[in-house]
Amino acid sequence: MAQIRIRLLGRVQIINEDGQQVHLPPIVQNLFAYIVLSQYRNQFRNGLRRELLANLFWEDQPERNARRCLSTAIWRLRREFQLQPTLTSDFITTTSDKVSLNLEFDHWLDIDQFEQAAIFGLNKSLETMTNEQAESLEKAATLYTGDLLEDCYEDWAIQERERLHLLYLRSLARLMRYYRRNGRYDECVQWGQQILQTDPLREQIHRELIMLYMENGQRGLAIHQYETCQQVLKRELNIEPMTETRLLYAQLMGEKRPLSIPLTADPAPTMDQLLHQLKVAMIHLDDAQTQLKHIQTMIAQLDE
Repeated sequence: MAQIRIRLLGRVQIINEDGQQVHLPPIVQNLFAYIVLSQYRNQFRNGLRRELLANLFWEDQPERNARRCLSTAIWRLRREFQLQPTLTSDFITTTSDKVSLNLEFDHWLDIDQFEQAAIFGLNKSLETMTNEQAESLEKAATLYTGDLLEDCYEDWAIQERERLHLLYLRSLARLMRYYRRNGRYDECVQWGQQILQTDPLREQIHRELIMLYMENGQRGLAIHQYETCQQVLKRELNIEPMTETRLLYAQLMGEKRPLSIPLTADPAPTMDQLLHQLKVAMIHLDDAQTQLKHIQTMIAQLDE
């Protein structure tokens, strides 16, 4: 077992080799998380300048006070690690102008493990994907115990949180489609529903589940899935499902006539509604790009 296990997904946890948690004050914890993220993204690989950290975490303080606050935070951080009886060397190293992680230190980091597992699972097309890659994506899904630094609302955390969240959703969507392709419908439904628990506005996933239920003769579940999709879009965005989804529902209900798109006299949308609509449009764009790549791959295979 690693000397230190670090969890940044969900609530931050730093656990020593004996299973005891290292407790840090919130701002010291965020400082530690920022150092970890920065060095694992190959930014500031040789350490972070004290001036940068002071300006980022104590921007409302005069320069001298900010540097003093940083020095105190670093002292507390190093002291907590040095008090751990199982640690054999310093995890945090400092100089007069820089703060660094000792990357040779024996440690385990959840975001590193998650990202490695997800990237391995996604590095081939759906058509050539192996069972080993599916298992790797399942491992990634297990490691993702919550959004990155869920109690931190700083810009640097939010940007990285969104990136990892999208990688998580891509992993779940690939699992869903892999198991559907291999006729393992229970697993397909499981991963599809897990996506919707995380992001219920993904209409493409609702649609794929409806088609899956239809293929398996589960008409009641297909109708329920459409109604769930319709309700969440109405509640969150005040919009109807896309024409493609409503045409699928018409097919499900045995209707042969084309659906008409109702004209409504809804009031002008609020800013929140517009932002929600922008988000769902980006989701549809992402889904469409994924589908386009899939079709292009199939066409290329036919041409060979």
